[in-house]
Amino acid sequence: MYEKIEKLDKYLKTEEYEDFYNLDRETIFWVDWREFDDSIIQYCEKCLKKNSLKAEMKEDSGDLKLTINYENKTHIEKVVDRDRTIITLNEIIQPKYEIRFCKVSDGSDTLAFLPLSNQEWGQLIEKYGEERINKCFEPINQNSVNVQ
Repeated sequence: MYEKIEKLDKYLKTEEYEDFYNLDRETIFWVDWREFDDSIIQYCEKCLKKNSLKAEMKEDSGDLKLTINYENKTHIEKVVDRDRTIITLNEIIQPKYEIRFCKVSDGSDTLAFLPLSNQEWGQLIEKYGEERINKCFEPINQNSVNVQ
């Protein structure tokens, strides 16, 4: 658990663009504007490493449906856009985990997200303060529109 905190330390100390982009894809995940929604779930699982998060997309009566399986529960959503998928995924994995938007990637056609346990978010807030964490990582909610 502390491994991710250590990886984030350099960026949070400097808030430098280069330090953020040196983070690996097991800490943060990237979403391209052309990304398939089920891939977003796979990227998040790669970061969380819980083996309890899976997704599949299928056409159903002319609609594209995304099925997300998490901790033996199934959630089915109509695919609308990547924003909706990330918002829904964040709701599904809470209260144990939270995904936040990495603001340093704002404006790019590939955006970054940081999924952490609530305990890890708490450690970051304790170490760097809520203001700095919120400045770097925006909480996701029903009104979030990040993914292009």
